[in-house]
Amino acid sequence: MIRRTPRRNLATDAMSPAAAEIRFAIRSVLSSWSALVAEERHLAGPVRDIAELARFLNRHLDWLAGHPAAGELVDEVRTLVGTARRIAYPDTGRRVRIGHCPHSDCDGDLTALIRHRGDRHPPRIVCTTTPGHSWPVTWWNTLARQMRTKEREHETGIRAGRSDGR
Repeated sequence: MIRRTPRRNLATDAMSPAAAEIRFAIRSVLSSWSALVAEERHLAGPVRDIAELARFLNRHLDWLAGHPAAGELVDEVRTLVGTARRIAYPDTGRRVRIGHCPHSDCDGDLTALIRHRGDRHPPRIVCTTTPGHSWPVTWWNTLARQMRTKEREHETGIRAGRSDGR
């Protein structure tokens, strides 16, 4: 039988420099935390394989959660996950500035993330200052009303300030 598609050789497929860098960073961070667990618990550490390191840390998760440096572990892993996701699923859509965040305690600007057809991430509106200020497509009409209300309140406050001689 004649093959109509080229054979894929996973050993020789090229990896992007960014992917290689984040993979190295993930292995380094997991190795460091595994070494801490192994040293403080007097255990043999795992081999420097990402899957083995992750399994080792997972087995000691309860102990790690009570460790004084647990917050640092969470921060490091959160940063790595975010970076890895951005590398694996780059944002290929457009960004359109649409106005100011309607939250009264927020000075951020809102940006619409317009995605290409077939993108695994849905379109959203996000705040440039506070990541939690984010809205899916189904909320955009409500968001527009909130933005208009905040603008009217802001304009009313400016007029009131001028009439007071400020």
